[in-house]
This record gives sequence, C-alpha cells and structure tokens, in this order.
Amino acid sequence: MFWMISALAGLNLIVILWIQTYGKRKTVCRLCLISLLYVQYVTAQAQYCTKPTDAQINNPNAPPFPNLPTSFQTRIEAAIIDKNYTMSGEEYFDNPNNQASLSLMRSGAIYKLIFDYANDQLFYVEPDQACVVHNLTTDDNNLLFGLQFVKGFPHVFTTSGVLHFAKKFGEQYIGKTQIRGVYVDHWRTCMYWAAVKANFTLDYYFTDQNWITAAGWPQIPVRAEVTGVMIQSDGTTYNIHHYYDYTDFRAAVYADHTVFETPSGVVCPGRKQTRNIPQLGQAFMYREEIIGTGGVQEVDVYYDDSYSLLRYDFRPSGQWPYGNNDAAAEIHDFNTGVAYAIDKALQNCSIIPIQNGSFDSTINVTNAISTNAFVMRMKTPKQIFYLDSNFTFEGQRYARGLLCDVFISNRSDFSLGGFKYSAILEYYFLAMGQSSSNNDGNTNPGGSDIPIQLIVTLPTVPQTITYMFYDFDQENPELTVFDISPCFSGADTISFKLTFFGTFDAPVRVYKQLFLFETLNAIAAATGASPLRITSPQFYFQDDRAFFVATLVDAAPVLAKFKQIPGMVQQNHNDISYTSISSAQDCASYCYSNTNFTCLSFDYCPTSQICSLSKYGQDDGKTLATNAQCSHYIKTINMNSRPEVPLQTAWMNLKNNVTKGAVQITINFPNKNMQYTASDISNAITTGQNRNPSAVSTLNQFQLLNNKVVPNYDDLILTGLSVDDCAASCVTEDSFVCSSFEYDYNSGTCYLSHIHPDETPKLIKNQNGFDLYIRDYTAKFSKIAGTTVLSNSDTIYQNIFDENQCAKLCVDYNGFSCKSFDFCTDIGTCFLGKTHYYDAPQTNIKSDLLCNHWSRNYMDDFKKKARYQIPLVNNRIISGIDASQCAKLCVQEETFSCASFNYCGNLTECRLTSNSIKGGQVIAQTNAYCDLYTRQSFPDGTAYTPNASKYYGTKPTKSGYTGGSMAGLAIGMIILGIIAAFAGLMIYLKVAHKTTDDVAIQFKRHFNDETDG
Repeated sequence: MFWMISALAGLNLIVILWIQTYGKRKTVCRLCLISLLYVQYVTAQAQYCTKPTDAQINNPNAPPFPNLPTSFQTRIEAAIIDKNYTMSGEEYFDNPNNQASLSLMRSGAIYKLIFDYANDQLFYVEPDQACVVHNLTTDDNNLLFGLQFVKGFPHVFTTSGVLHFAKKFGEQYIGKTQIRGVYVDHWRTCMYWAAVKANFTLDYYFTDQNWITAAGWPQIPVRAEVTGVMIQSDGTTYNIHHYYDYTDFRAAVYADHTVFETPSGVVCPGRKQTRNIPQLGQAFMYREEIIGTGGVQEVDVYYDDSYSLLRYDFRPSGQWPYGNNDAAAEIHDFNTGVAYAIDKALQNCSIIPIQNGSFDSTINVTNAISTNAFVMRMKTPKQIFYLDSNFTFEGQRYARGLLCDVFISNRSDFSLGGFKYSAILEYYFLAMGQSSSNNDGNTNPGGSDIPIQLIVTLPTVPQTITYMFYDFDQENPELTVFDISPCFSGADTISFKLTFFGTFDAPVRVYKQLFLFETLNAIAAATGASPLRITSPQFYFQDDRAFFVATLVDAAPVLAKFKQIPGMVQQNHNDISYTSISSAQDCASYCYSNTNFTCLSFDYCPTSQICSLSKYGQDDGKTLATNAQCSHYIKTINMNSRPEVPLQTAWMNLKNNVTKGAVQITINFPNKNMQYTASDISNAITTGQNRNPSAVSTLNQFQLLNNKVVPNYDDLILTGLSVDDCAASCVTEDSFVCSSFEYDYNSGTCYLSHIHPDETPKLIKNQNGFDLYIRDYTAKFSKIAGTTVLSNSDTIYQNIFDENQCAKLCVDYNGFSCKSFDFCTDIGTCFLGKTHYYDAPQTNIKSDLLCNHWSRNYMDDFKKKARYQIPLVNNRIISGIDASQCAKLCVQEETFSCASFNYCGNLTECRLTSNSIKGGQVIAQTNAYCDLYTRQSFPDGTAYTPNASKYYGTKPTKSGYTGGSMAGLAIGMIILGIIAAFAGLMIYLKVAHKTTDDVAIQFKRHFNDETDG
C-alpha cells in the first residue's frame, strides 16, 4: 500500500507545479501533474537523493506498511515554502465505483479534476468554468491514484495491486516521531521526475498503530514533505520544499455523489455520450413554472404534432393583442398559420397570424434576413425542448427531491422574447429506472424521459432562468382542449346534433372519450374542415342511442393567415393585379381563392386600391422594395394549401354525408370492433355553452302570467335552464324575434315563441306548473331617460299606465311610421312621433325628470354575421357613426332598397347596399374587421322584401298608388293570406304535441335548414 501513500503526497506536489506553470501555458498543463509512471531511480544532474539500499528497504524492525481504505475523503493544506504561499484542497477516492476527484483552491480560485475511470475520461475544470477533456489512459495523470487494465478496460488499482506496485519505489522506514502533536510512523523514498528534471525525497507520516484516529481507521496519513532540487529551463538549479498536511480524513466518501461530477452549468466539449438523448412523443401536455429575476410565471402547454395544434395558457403583461394581464389562452393552428388569442376572463378573442416570437414556431433565419419575411412552421418536440446532438450527459443530480439524469448544452439559438441568445442549457430528466404515473385516467400512465427541470444561463445578459415541469403527460391532449368557440358567435356558428343507434350500456360508455375522438375525426373528414372548427363537442348516451353534440364554426378571416410587412412590396414578381379593391381583407381573399396559381403573398396599396398577387412566398428569397404607401403580406404557413371550407359549405357537406350514411366511426373494444353510423342530423339545437348568462334583471322585461301557456307555438325548446336563463335566451335569440316564453319549473324546460300572447289573448290556456312570460314592447326601443322630444306631437294618448302600453301603441300605429315615443308618468300621457332621436332638432330635445324618451332600436330589424362582408351594389358609405346609427340609415334609405349593410369598427365606417345573402343572392366573404347585418323585417314587424315603397316613411294617403295598383295589391294580399294560412296549418300539425328528447341538452323541435345567414 506504500504506493498509495506516495500517490497522496505526490498528488499534492503535482498540483503545485501545475498551478505555478499555468500562467505560462494557454491550455491546461497535463504534464505538470505527476505521473508515477515516470518516477525512476536514476542519477541526474543536481542529484539530491539516491535509491535506498536493500538493507534499508528490508529493515526487519520496520512496522507493517499501512493499508488505506478502498474509498476515502480528506482535506489537504499545502505550504509551498519555496514560493511563499498556501493552497488547500479536498480529495475524494472511490475505488468500487471507479471514480475520483480533486478540488483545489489558491488565492480564492478553485480548480477541479474529475477522474472517470469507467469511461476513460479526465476532466479539467478551471476557475472560469472552462472545461477540457482528456483521455485518461494517455493523460500523464492516469496514474494519480494508480491504474491497471483488465481485459483492456481501465480500472483503479485494488489494495493488493497498490502494495505490489509500491514495492518498486523502495520505501524506507525512518522511525517514530510526532507531527502536530500526533504520534506517527515516518517513511521515506527517493524519486526522480523526468518531466521537469526534479530529484527529491518524499517523506510521509502515518498515525502510529496505537493512536486512535477520528476516522476509526487503524493508520491514516498525517503529513507529506517534499524536499529536493529541480533543473530550470535555463539550466540553473532550483530548490523545492513543500509541506502537505492531511486533516479530516474519513474512511469512506461521505460527500454527495456530485463531487465526482462536473459542476452544474459547466460544458465539457468532447465529452463521451454515455446516455442517449431523451426522446419525447409527438404529443404531450404539462404545467410549467418559469422562475426568473422578476418572479414566477406559470404556463400550461398542450402540444399535438399529429394535428399541428398547440395551446398554451399564461398571463400576458399587457402586450398586443391582449392589452391587459388577464389570464389568457393562445391556440396555434399550424395548418393555417392562425393564432387564436383568448382572454379567459372576458372571453374576448383576437384572431391573428402566428408570431415569429412564439416559442413553438421556428423560422428560416437565412431567408428572414434577406427578405424580412418569416417562414412559420411548428417546432418538433425536440426543437421545443432544444434536444439535439449538442447535448451531452453529465451525470445525475437531484431536482425537487427526484433523482435526475442531467444533460448539458452550450448553444447560440436560445429564443427569449423574440431574440436569440447564447445560453447554457442544463436539462434534468427523471433518471432511468424511475417512473412517473399520472392520475388522469387515460391510457398512458406516464412513461420515461420525463423532463423535471431546465436551468438556462445567459452569460451575456447575465441572467439565469429556471423552468420547472409538472404533470408531464406524453399522450394526445383531448381535442376539446383546443376550443376556439369564444372566437365565433351568432351567424359564424352552427350547433348540431348527430344521432347514433345501437346498444350503449355501461361497458360501452366507458369508452366515451374514444367515441368523442373518433366522431370528431369522422366529422372533419365529412365536412372538409379542420377538427379545430368542431367546438364544444359532447357525447350523450341513452340505452338505445347516443348523441354527438357540437358547434361548427366558420373559418378564420383570411387576412389572419398573412403576416403584414408595412412599407414594403414585392419587387418585379407580381403575377396578377386587381384594381378598385377596397381593403387588404378583400385582397387576401383573392390571393387565398386564386386558382391560376398558388398565391403565397400579395401587395396591397390602400391609396390606389391596387391588389397584386404573387406566387413567391417566404422561402423564395425574393428581395422586397420600399414603398411607404403599401404593405406586403405573406402567408404565415408557406404551403400550397387549399382555401378553407366556408361554414355553409362544411354544413352542407356534413348533412349530405350523413344522408348517405357515410359518417361512420369504429370503436376498438377489447374483444371486437364495432362500427356506428350517424343516422340523423339536426341543427335545431342550442348547446350549453351557447346559453346566455343568468341575469335575474332580464325578467323585468317580461310580464308574468302564472299557470298559463300558449300551446303549440313553441319555436325553440331549451332544457336544463333556470327561469332567468330562459329569459336571457329569449332576449338574445337571433334566429327569430322571441316575444314570449313558457317555463316548466318541474323539468327546467324553456319554450321560446315568436307569439305575443296579449295580441291574441284567446290563445292563452291554463296549465298548472307552467308560467307564461310576455316580453315588453319596450324591448324594440332604446331609452333616453329624463328627456322629451315629442312634446309638440299631435298624436297623443292619455290615461296610459305604463311605458310598455305606450310602446305597443307606437308599434301598432298605422297613421305613420312611428319611430319614437315620449311617456310621462305624472300625467299618464303617451306622445307618438315620426322622428327618431338621432334626427330630432336640438331645440326639440328637452330635459324633463318625469318623462322618458324611447326611440326605435333599428338593430332589431337585422341579423348579424360577425367578421363578414358582401360586395356593395347601389352602395352608400358613411363614416364616423356607430352600428345602430348605420341600421337606422339603412331602414330610412330612400334612394334604393337597403337590404343589408357592412359595419367596419376599425374605420367606424357604415356601408349600405341593396345586396343580400338571403336567398343566395351574393356570397359573404370573411373580413377581420367588418360585420354583416342582413335586413330581416320592416319597422312594423313584417318580413323584409326589396323595393316595397310603402315602407319608406310616406303617409298612406299620399302613396300615389293607382286604383289598379291597389287592386293588384289586394289580390296579392289574398294570395299571401292563403299561403300564410297553409303555412300556419302545417306548423300546427307539426308542433301539436310538446314532446322533447330525453337527452339533457337543448334543441329545437324541428329541423332548421336556413342557409341565408
């Protein structure tokens, strides 16, 4: 074991020489650490000592040579007398696990050597955390603790091997003495170090056999002393004298296993890869804590590569498009390049292009620099986590109390806030052999390669960011997670129900999620729409049938699929140009629907209204030119994608496929596969998420009749609602004018109707358990409190008891088109007027605390289709007004029959037109900023028909109709009466019985196939 002792003292000598020469050598001086392979007994210049004689070596009075433990740790203090400084160190030796390390400190700087015998590597870690890797077999330090080869595999010397090797040194027992007050045995040998031409004696001292050590080991090292000479480069002789004191010697390694690993955050280029890079699945979900200098931020991530969808929930810092710090969800659809930014508190939504700063998107950097364009594509799981061959395995550490395999990488492509940084990434993955089990009840219990923690160090900032990963689940998120329903409403949606017949007992219902998943895929295939557009899906089971209920939403506005580059245009590569294009949205529609070639970009100049399409996109490297009057728009997803299927087309496709029996799903049960076919489809449904929020105050707009009903006139049946929810649904229903509803308190069923029962009281019947609510006529008017406008009116009714009665007089009045009324409670007087509040002279508007003015709410005459527009014919454009004023202008337009209007909120612009989507006259086009309002009725409630001049505000007595015209009109009214009577008979036959499905959802009684918007 004598050699081991020599190694301990020799180790310290080497370290001193290494530190002394470091400033003269750029790289770590591996020759400066002693290699006992070079220790020889030769005669050299400046000889200091000679090899002991055989008699001295074989002294019969010498005690047995000390044995050291196979594992130990110790502290060392070195006094370098000839250089006038002190150095300290910690040494760890672990023979059973083939590892050793040495940590040294001088002048406050720490140096570390790590010996990885199992993988034949030696790591030098410098104070600035630079790391150099050497082959342990060929490095001069490979015998620091002794090395032998077993069938070509390097291995630390065993105790017997050390004792055998030490005999070659000629150790001499000097005798007993006292060091630091401790009785010791003194040994000596003479060595020659050829690398630096040094000849010296090595004296080392072990505790006396009778001394009781703190470590409990019989004899431990106490001191080593080196005294000798060294030949310098100029040929002169230099005296060397070092003391090495060993303290806190322990007969095992008590320190954490990390002492045998490179320090955290240190990258060692050239390190052998001893553990495969973790492999992530193509779908996963997790919660993440991001810990930085500013605090902690939480993020939830849902990733599905198979559908090219990603969602992450976070709290924005007020940046565009949110404008606040409410909790938000952002859903990225890499099939179209569109992002849906949803404020979860307000349920607001902005549909925007996916941004290049998104952590899940990647760009072609070369083309981005040359073209100012960004090619968006979805990152793979490895790209999101930066897992590539640049990572190396550096050992095991604990994170959050979990044993982890740690990987490290030094890279220059780390993305933060849309910028790239040089960074050191240190990934902690759950250690091999460990497992993670989730509790979500799905098919994958967890698996291996689970990320636990990521530490990112940005040296140039400087900043350290820690990412903690929780609940990491490598399976497909449910498609319901990617819910974009807050981004669409009203005419942008079609709620529907599919019916499947079969046996759906308890063992089958266990597979509810599989039914849901397979049906979503089948509907996507049948409609031609992305599964993302099938929102809020639910599956309901009865014993002999099942219902799939969902809402189909429209495609995202075309302009949201293009990224705008302001002030730039494509240079000399425009393939088609159009003139008189009123908006970039219209230009985007031309690009997206172009069939002559695949349009990948366009230029739009609003001043000249020129739209230029180009087949060149983001990857083509075409140079852009400056043009302050124009903007260049590029598809965010550079692919030859076909236009998305419009809502009505998707709905028609689905109905046709159901009719043909082509919507089928296959469920793989354990013992057999079962196929189910959708046999019925209906859009007469209102799903739960589309119910209006509860508002008790809404009931104030209705007159209550207890235990009353109006049989057989229900237009829409809703289940599972409270009475106030039922009232709110009536007020906001946009498919017909809801004038009353009945509520069944026993079943929570709500029956909406267009009938205003007080106009035909004989329809009202007694029915216990039901209440009838009749909507106030004031719902058709907007209130201006404490104001009179019509005090000069010559149409006055007295003894009127409430505003609702006055409103009914205005609605029913035939003397002129009643547009407003004043009601004064103190005198019970109702004043009817021809003038709307917006048109009244300022001198007529007076303050009166006892009176209220009510003007017609013209918006009731229109049906809204959000984010759409139609081409303008006989158009009139007015700016600087709101949508309600626009509706009023459309109703009062006299130069043409205004059938609809577009209102663009970004421009506060009103566009009146005689075009309408009713009856398929024109097709609506998507527009990110405009809404389409289609006229449904005249002010008196009759259905709107074009060019009916009697509704342009002219008194009947001055209509100018001829007798023949009136006769023709009379005949026409007779025919209309016959048709109306026939229609009423058919409705009565259909709705004679108030029966509903037993499914706990809301749905209309009849199939509603309106496609006119």
